[in-house]
Amino acid sequence: MSRRHTTAVPTDCWYAVAPSSDVGRSLLALRALDRPVVLYRRSDGGVVALEDRCAHRAYPISAGTLVGDDVRCGLCGFVYDADGQCIAVPTQPNVPFGAHVASYPVQESDGIVWAWFGEPGRARLHRVPSLPWLADAAWATVGGDREVAAGYLLLHENFADVTQVPFVAPDISPVVLASPPPLDVVVTETTVALHREFPPAPLPDWQARLVGSTDDFATQQDAFFLSPAVWVDHWDVSASDGRTARLRFTQLVTPTEPGRSRVAWAVSRDFAVDDESAGSLCASLFDDYYSRVFRAMETAQAVLDIDGPGPEVNVAADVAALKVRDIVLGMLAEESPASVQAPTSNAPRITTRRARV
Repeated sequence: MSRRHTTAVPTDCWYAVAPSSDVGRSLLALRALDRPVVLYRRSDGGVVALEDRCAHRAYPISAGTLVGDDVRCGLCGFVYDADGQCIAVPTQPNVPFGAHVASYPVQESDGIVWAWFGEPGRARLHRVPSLPWLADAAWATVGGDREVAAGYLLLHENFADVTQVPFVAPDISPVVLASPPPLDVVVTETTVALHREFPPAPLPDWQARLVGSTDDFATQQDAFFLSPAVWVDHWDVSASDGRTARLRFTQLVTPTEPGRSRVAWAVSRDFAVDDESAGSLCASLFDDYYSRVFRAMETAQAVLDIDGPGPEVNVAADVAALKVRDIVLGMLAEESPASVQAPTSNAPRITTRRARV
């Protein structure tokens, strides 16, 4: 099977564009899928996402003014409603035919604003990913966001291979990754799920400190490529006496332009939830961890930009990353068959692959 990197981005996907708390009664400008976007809330609390470029001239409407639930361009005074239609022009009584900006479907879920940049009618066919731990009071979450000079596909391939963690961040790596057991990979047309179980072993020092135990814990890893916008990792540990501690790693990836992405990361835990020092430790620890990961991916992206993809030697640990590539190329081929060559495969629609990594 031929597999290759691509800078094209699937649009039939809900992308996380902002935390709900960042969107209010002011104009919030951002970039997503190589296009300018402006977000704001209507007076009824609903979120609006519009193309951030006036139909009259090359000027961002986010540099204008919110008037009621409409946006007035700060250069020419064209007024756009929440559907992107121009409803007033200051220099004449009639609105020119075709004067509008794109309006993007929006949903809010688990404290996140999601936007759809594909064919609007297809948005209802796709569910927004469910990430309940981000909004559940039974979980404590730390997180951050960063502009990363690396493509979305390169980032997902990194998330798919935790065997890199001991080399990128040895101080945070679980002991169990030194000799990982077999990996189960379940693939559908649009998702990849990973599963493996580790025998009892000591927890990494930081986690043992938060759990309050130096006992051995069995570990279960589950990871999910839910879409080009979302990768989630579950790490659950359990002691022989029934004690458990669960971690959820959420990575929200929004391509901004070719070779660049905005990544929001969150680490959620259901232990030491009310411990402020535990929250501070996790915030510091994982901010450093993701900084290392993103620097490594920026270095890899720079090599790709200069020298191209080149030949690759793959090992068993790469099976999930290669499946992610296949899915992305398949999505692109379905959206634009003439411009993307989809990978050829004899695999059934739903497959299970077990590999030792």
